[in-house]
Order: sequence, then C-alpha cells, then structure tokens
Amino acid sequence: MLPNQRSNFRRARFTTVGLRLHLDASLPATCIRDGSNFVSQWNDKSGASRHMVQATQANKPLFLATGLGGLGALQFDGSDDFMTFSDQTLAYIAGKSFTIIYVASKPANNNTWIFGGTNTGTRTNLFAGNLTANTHRMGFYNDDQGSIVTAAAAGTTEIYTLVYDLTNNQRTVRRNRVEVSRAVSSGSVASMTGQAIGRYISSYGNFKIGEFLIYDRALQFAEYETVEKDLISKWSIV
Repeated sequence: MLPNQRSNFRRARFTTVGLRLHLDASLPATCIRDGSNFVSQWNDKSGASRHMVQATQANKPLFLATGLGGLGALQFDGSDDFMTFSDQTLAYIAGKSFTIIYVASKPANNNTWIFGGTNTGTRTNLFAGNLTANTHRMGFYNDDQGSIVTAAAAGTTEIYTLVYDLTNNQRTVRRNRVEVSRAVSSGSVASMTGQAIGRYISSYGNFKIGEFLIYDRALQFAEYETVEKDLISKWSIV
C-alpha cells in the first residue's frame, strides 16, 4: 500500500484511553445483516462488546457498501429506523466527562437527530443533530446548546466532535475540525433512558452514519484533533 492510500484497517492512530464504544461501518463484518442488508446488530470494536441492536425488521437501518466516502455506512430513513445502545442508560458516561465523535451525512430533513434518548427530564437525555439546515444542536434535554454551522447540502459527509468537561461544565462542539460553539451547562447528564442512534424521543433522522466513538473523559485538544484528522482522511471529508 502506498503512503497516500487510505486504509480502514490501520489502527490505532489515535488514543484509545477511555474509549468505551467504537462503531465503524467501514468494516462490513461489524454490521450483522440479513439478505436485504437490513442491520440487526452493529458490533462495537472497542473490546467492550457494547453492540447496537435492533430486532424489529421495520426499524432496522440499511447497510450501504459505499454509503459515505466510498466506505460502508448505515442509512436511517427518517421514518422509523433506529438502533439502541446495549446500555440504553449510557451509564458509563452518566454524571461524567465525555467525548463523542461521529461521522455522518448532513440530514435530509430539519429537526432531525443523529442520536438521543426517550427521557424528558432536565439533563436526562443526551442528544445531538440538526434543528435546521444551518443549526446543529447538542443537548442534555432542557439544557441545550445550539451551533450555527455551514448550510451544507443534504448528504454531505461531516464529522462532529462533542466534548463535555465535568470539572467546569463546559461543552464544546466542533464540525470538521472547526469549533462552532462553546457553552456552560447547568450540570452533567444522568438517568438516561432509551438512548439510540437514529431516534430522539419520537423524532427520527434521515442520514447515513459511518463511525461513532464515545470516550468516558474530555479529550484534550491535541487528542481529539488527532482523531478528527484521521477520520477526515479516512472518510474523504472536505
């Protein structure tokens, strides 16, 4: 392999300290699917076996072999597709610092969410997604943080980095290696229920997702920038 060629197998070029979940659809074998490519399980490659699951046929996302940047991705239809986390309370980051990084396409509909839960108590539901074409929102339910972002065309591949630091309650949101907002929360997120990719309460997102990582700590700038650089190259994000 030449030095400038991409490989989704050369790992790890970034930190795995505190990495509690790592989903990577560029590795087709991690997506357990039927003959029509509907996915019932998306296997965690962190080593913790925190696999995403969906047993109901009508709610399964579709695996696309060249969904994002020529690599595999899961397509959520915006109607009823979602996959739940193995621990739908996300207990390993509840009440703690965390970093979430994901690679996904710009949603095809407004008021759509990449992930979220079903709890409706303040700071009991961790969610992120797009409110409008140029507004990204990260929230702990009723403790929300909006970010004005580039109004990219639907389907554009993007990388988002969400960092929450319990020591000062600071939340940072970055898109494609650019910080788009920084705010202070009133507290940490805890007592979550029903956490899933593709669903937030009763709303569903229309998007493709290729990679999703959760750390149980607030990564430092040099750390998350290294992850971002790696994934931007891998997923051909411009």
